[in-house]
Amino acid sequence: MTNISRFVCGSMLAGVIAVAAACNMDVTNPSVIDAGTFDPTSDGTTLALSAQTNFFQAFQSVALFGGLISDELWNGAVRFQPNRIASRNFAAADDINRDFFAPLSLSIAANENAVTALNKGAGASSDVNLARVSMNLGFSVELMAETMCSGVIQGGPELSDTQLLDTAVTNFTRAVAVGTAAGDAGTDIVNASNVGLARTYLELGDWTNASQTAALVPSGFVANVITSDNTSTRDQLANQFYNFTLIKQILAPQRYRVGDPRIPVDSTSQPGTTENGLNNAAQAKYTSYADPIRLASGLEARYIVAEAALHGSGDTGPALALIAERRAAGGQSAYAGGTDTASVLAELLNQAARDFWLEGKKLGDLRRNPTVSLTAVLTDPNGAPFYSASGGDTFGTNFCAPIPPEETNSNPNF
Repeated sequence: MTNISRFVCGSMLAGVIAVAAACNMDVTNPSVIDAGTFDPTSDGTTLALSAQTNFFQAFQSVALFGGLISDELWNGAVRFQPNRIASRNFAAADDINRDFFAPLSLSIAANENAVTALNKGAGASSDVNLARVSMNLGFSVELMAETMCSGVIQGGPELSDTQLLDTAVTNFTRAVAVGTAAGDAGTDIVNASNVGLARTYLELGDWTNASQTAALVPSGFVANVITSDNTSTRDQLANQFYNFTLIKQILAPQRYRVGDPRIPVDSTSQPGTTENGLNNAAQAKYTSYADPIRLASGLEARYIVAEAALHGSGDTGPALALIAERRAAGGQSAYAGGTDTASVLAELLNQAARDFWLEGKKLGDLRRNPTVSLTAVLTDPNGAPFYSASGGDTFGTNFCAPIPPEETNSNPNF
């Protein structure tokens, strides 16, 4: 569990969650909450925010390194393992535990344990802290399903992605119910959870529930993963995209350098030095350690409604309307491609790749739609030459990470 001393009483965090303006941090040991004296009412906020920090860390790690797999960024570091991940030729031993599995597993464990503890409170049915950890548990499990080829929860048996997604549905549903009962304090949690729930339904192929749930989210809603430029918390909550840009370990792929304002690139670096043999054009979406990263939004909900209509009934209307709007936002000309379902789906995912660049969405989009041309959605296709001579020769086909040996060798269920 994350050390509770990372939270500062009286501070406010935007987005999904706000830290209480006044909180009691008087504990005998500042690193732990004594299980024997834990009170779901008085200690619930500290527990929930501690578990949430684990989720924020996991989200950033998966969004960053998952971006290598989904071709959202180039690996500028001259290291064999990241290049293998970026070329989609990786194996279980290639930093999978450090980059994907371990942070997700910690987030799942922290938030699941918090759910168990807070469920014992007398006011659990309307406890905003229970809603919060349920939401973060839902996102953590859903991200594991999108990133890993299969998963494990707290040392249990191997779970298929479908089983993981079913678990995410359970937790998002609880978050919505408890957050709704909490009133105004739970409104943002309910909206963010509905986005996560709708995306999970989309992954499960439940087009009706995906569309109906996404339609509940206000169009202007935004929830963020909070980052920090505070030197005392930077190692936990610093924006990893910005950090890796500073040390030249992530670069904007050539496919993304299209002059779209939704894909800001540091143009001053393009004609200059190279890193790992690559043209050194860095991402400019995040320009500070403290820049938040969008987690869920009304815009994503609209994409979910549009995609669900395409898959469920072949209705292209919602997608074409959203495509027209988003192309205008990106300074593109009006869409002039095919109006058949497959063509519209490819263009919808192309716009999503632009709108949600470096936000941890694209890998799931690619895995959910394996028949869509990778080239059409700003992705180097399988078999294309890999961009770095120090890595794989061509792009492979691994769009999900295997369970690492750190888990399979120690888990008796394997």
